[in-house]
Amino acid sequence: MNTIARLPQPETIKVSALHAYAYCPRLFYLEEVEALYTQDAAVFAGRKLHEELEEQEDGTWEDLFLESVDLGLRGRVDALRHRDGQVIPYEHKRGRCYRDEQKQPQVWESDRLQVLAYAYLLEMALGVTIQEGRVRYHADNVLVHVPLDDAARAWVREMIDRARTLRNSTHRPPVTDNERLCTRCSLAPVCLPEEARLAHDKEWQPVRLFPEDDDRIVLHVLEPGTRVGRTGEQIKVLRCGEKKAEVIPARQVGQIVLHSFSQISTQALHFCSDQEIGVHLVSGGGRYLGSFDSRQGSIQRRIAQYGALVQPEVCLGLARQLVVCRGRSQRKFLMRGCRGRVVPELTAAIAQMKAVLKQVGKAESLGSLLGLEGNLAATYFGVFDRLLKDVAAELRFDGRNVGLRRIE
Repeated sequence: MNTIARLPQPETIKVSALHAYAYCPRLFYLEEVEALYTQDAAVFAGRKLHEELEEQEDGTWEDLFLESVDLGLRGRVDALRHRDGQVIPYEHKRGRCYRDEQKQPQVWESDRLQVLAYAYLLEMALGVTIQEGRVRYHADNVLVHVPLDDAARAWVREMIDRARTLRNSTHRPPVTDNERLCTRCSLAPVCLPEEARLAHDKEWQPVRLFPEDDDRIVLHVLEPGTRVGRTGEQIKVLRCGEKKAEVIPARQVGQIVLHSFSQISTQALHFCSDQEIGVHLVSGGGRYLGSFDSRQGSIQRRIAQYGALVQPEVCLGLARQLVVCRGRSQRKFLMRGCRGRVVPELTAAIAQMKAVLKQVGKAESLGSLLGLEGNLAATYFGVFDRLLKDVAAELRFDGRNVGLRRIE
């Protein structure tokens, strides 16, 4: 009896993995070879988008899993529609499309490969002819048509071969030269691209991968005696002398600042720690006292801030901006006091402050900047009492201080 030995079929590659390869070969290797995966907010937002699209199904939507050993691909076509006798694969993206030099909408390279791979896979698995794929970018509501021609088919096969070769390699690819790709990559905490670049080039200046800005509110508790507690998944604020508390959903709160002698319960502190809500203590006079904060996302930002503050030119630049902002604000306040009336002292002070503000940007040292700041402050407070009407002389300003002269 003769037997025929079957050669092992090459393992197919997922279309989503091919998309990762086009985005960054290192990302592809980490996921497909080293089996390292992470899921950030963008991943879950993408899943939610597809769930919402499925709920809006109008009868033209199909969910189809396909595999072609000849092509070496497999994947699930999330959006397959029939239009005018054509079968068209769709890709839905949460972000914005790419714009060329003429500001015309185009697909990103990795998205182009993904939708073409799905189109080619449909042809091979179903034996139908696919003329194009389409990519919908929901952030700017743009639909881009991607034609499937012979050149596109050849490109897809070439990328499959490259991905297959890399998958059989024992060497992890280097980090991408495009640092901006790392800022949107969910695997950046595992890949550590900045550390890898810095290890090879000690003089390299990293683009910090800052965590996403926290858009939750900062809750300031100002009145002494106010109590902050927890009720379910909400923050409860009860003012002194009142019986009904104000309730705020915890997901809307990012920080709680307790001023003066306001209080917070132990249960609320435990809850804030679990929800990554920082709690900060400030004295009645505005002096910072301390914090209870379990968040870890701001470490790199703090390092960058401390590093900048030991550079004299950075400090001088920041100090100039502070002096200019304060001086302009004070000058505008004096200008409002001149509306509808003529006060020679105010007019002279406004003109003098304008001349001093022009010199602030030219200050070459902190010492000279302090002199200019003192000049602005002396001019402002020197005429501040001209803004007040019907005020006793004993209560008028004397420079930066209130007079408070003894009344006999």
